Amino acid sequence: MGVPRVLLVDDEPSLRWTMSEFLKREGYEVLAAADFESALSLLGETSVDAAVVDIILPGRSGVDLLKELRSRESYIPVVMITGEPNPSQIPEIVRSGAYDFIAKPVLKEVLVKAVSRAVEKKRLIDEKQRLEEEIKRHAEEMELRVAERTAELAGAHGFLNLVLDSSTEYAIVATDVKGYITLFNRGAEQMFGYTAAAALGKRPGVLLGQQDDERLNQVFLTSVQEADASGQSQSEARFRRAGGEELVASVAVTPIRNDGGVIGYLGVIKDLTAEREGAELLRRMQERLAHQEKIAALGQVAAQVAHEVKNPLAGILLYTMHLRSKVADKLCDAELGLIDKVVETINHLSSSVEQILAYARPIHLVPRPTDLNRIITDVIQLLRSQIAASRVEQQLELEEASGCALLDEASIRSALLNLILNAVQSMPNGGTLCVRTRATAAETLRLEITDTGSGMTEEQVNNIFEPFYTTKRQGLGLGMPYAKRVLEQHHGSVSVESRPGEGTTVWVELPRGVEEN
Repeated sequence: MGVPRVLLVDDEPSLRWTMSEFLKREGYEVLAAADFESALSLLGETSVDAAVVDIILPGRSGVDLLKELRSRESYIPVVMITGEPNPSQIPEIVRSGAYDFIAKPVLKEVLVKAVSRAVEKKRLIDEKQRLEEEIKRHAEEMELRVAERTAELAGAHGFLNLVLDSSTEYAIVATDVKGYITLFNRGAEQMFGYTAAAALGKRPGVLLGQQDDERLNQVFLTSVQEADASGQSQSEARFRRAGGEELVASVAVTPIRNDGGVIGYLGVIKDLTAEREGAELLRRMQERLAHQEKIAALGQVAAQVAHEVKNPLAGILLYTMHLRSKVADKLCDAELGLIDKVVETINHLSSSVEQILAYARPIHLVPRPTDLNRIITDVIQLLRSQIAASRVEQQLELEEASGCALLDEASIRSALLNLILNAVQSMPNGGTLCVRTRATAAETLRLEITDTGSGMTEEQVNNIFEPFYTTKRQGLGLGMPYAKRVLEQHHGSVSVESRPGEGTTVWVELPRGVEEN
């Protein structure tokens, strides 16, 4: 702050000069004026720190000047000089904002003291205004920075939410240190069937383990402990969706930390159901391909061997029959019986060769609308002598609506003949044969063949469809592989369940339609 400037207004020249000298000697710059108009003129050119104004002035009074000074934007403390004060003016002067009063005759000490206080008042008010303006400016800057930071945080929060919600392949779930869910992204909503609003505040085990499954809470607790120790935990857990369906998923848990330590845990969950199903499907396809390649190679070898054996067998049969005709009148019945045994054996070998060749040949399907129930009835009728000889009781439960399908009748008949004949032969001392058919919701036909025979071991069940594998004393072990081959070419399937001493059940599924090979 420079030299304080004081406005002095008095119409008496000698008093005006005297007071000016008093103030100048105290280091003040004095602007002197004799009336209202000249004082306003000086104020229009410069600013002052205080004013000393006589109440009585020519023209407009000192009170009018006081009001004018008070109306100005910048505060100016005014010291009023009173000669013979009019008591009625005092309230008006006070209301107009006079800072102080001094009486005539004006003493130097009183004038200097009053002006000094007024100048200090001005300085304090100016400093207050400066500080207020500075505070206001800082507040505005702070508000601007807060607004900018809030916008940045809102943008970051929105971007984070967008990223989290865009990750629908993974369920992202965060919990606080007590294990209550604080974040549940859109991927979690889609995976588990709960909304974020329903999930927040719940424990994962309660929400995803159907209310009372503490096992899942224990899985999370173990993961949390491992995450605290190593920084991350990777495990697998079994969850339940909102509808009760179970799923297997991998769970990666990571601690959420700030300067104060761990404030929660972040779990990233991936549904492994489709992946496992795909791996299982690939495994089955690879097994099926390997099996088919094995069957094809074995069939080629068997066909080659059968072909090499067939012609010599035909020749041996011809020579034997010729020999019998030549020596029939020279041999006794016992010797002729031996020749007949040779012929019978040759015929049996020829039949086996024909079975091998039939198995090795490609199956050409000619699918037509066919009643499966009719084929089953015909096969049962064809086997009635074996069924009766084995004292087997038969039960047919053929659902009328399940019969019609697009099938190759000849190959299906041969396949079912093998399956049902196996069931009958497993009960040489009697039992019950039950054959059921029904339609399923998936537009397929389901056939069930159940017997109460001796049953099979797990090893036998696993190998029953392997070529040349048989549990019988007679037979080549080609009936079941052939049946499976026929059913698979119809885009169907066959499965077996059996236990020793508890009988066997064979399930066959066939689509109602099939593409022609």
